[in-house]
Amino acid sequence: MAATAAQNTGAEFEEEGVVAAYVHRTPYPPALFDRLLALPPGRDRLLDLGCGPGKLTLTLAPHFAEVLAVDPSAAMLRLAQTLDAGANPHIAWTEALAEDLPLPAGLDLITAGASIHWMDAPRLFPHLAAAIASDGVMAILGGDGPADAPWIKAWDQTIVDWVGKLGGQWQDPAHTARIIGHQPWFDLAATEVFTAPVTQAVDDLIEAEHSRATWSRAKMGARAEGFDADLRAVVAPYARDGKVTFEISCTLWWGRPRATPLVA
Repeated sequence: MAATAAQNTGAEFEEEGVVAAYVHRTPYPPALFDRLLALPPGRDRLLDLGCGPGKLTLTLAPHFAEVLAVDPSAAMLRLAQTLDAGANPHIAWTEALAEDLPLPAGLDLITAGASIHWMDAPRLFPHLAAAIASDGVMAILGGDGPADAPWIKAWDQTIVDWVGKLGGQWQDPAHTARIIGHQPWFDLAATEVFTAPVTQAVDDLIEAEHSRATWSRAKMGARAEGFDADLRAVVAPYARDGKVTFEISCTLWWGRPRATPLVA
């Protein structure tokens, strides 16, 4: 579950601590990648929006002739290129706001993994609609953390409580508006959910939370110690050899971007 607070700006993703913690986020279910690859009829051009350290890009790239991976964070792109280690020279790692970037025509697949809410839909989606191939597909993903475990309710409640401790409001109206802001600009074809079991070290599970804007260590300061202790207390009774097993769940919304918004 992503932590939320009204003060998030996205600038946190330039922080080296946030970038370093990002590698501890849980992977996407393997079946999700099979589905993403099956969606577009062609595999010439892939655009990954808000690519971060390449969580989607690096798995999908070997299957496409051209890959444009876009993120405004130089720190995230440096990590992505380190993880890639030159294995995919056809990836164009691009530091930019997607809204401002000239896009190649004929995009077969456009992906956005846990990132679309950081973008300005009225500026972005007409841009995407003009660039997508006539039979191309856009895939928006949500969910990149623990989703089901005996301790998940207590974990989620701890997250909610700490949003309040930091002076935020859980799912405040501004955050909700940002999360759904793209919907009028997206022709949804289908919604699918993918799950998989994951075993992860408790330390890594907690550190992954600090890759999220709300829980940036730089933002939290000394309070991060208490946050970590509260999360650790939730999962410790279920840990074996310092690890916990849980289920991840990712929602896939796929369809096509619109040049104009739907009117209710």
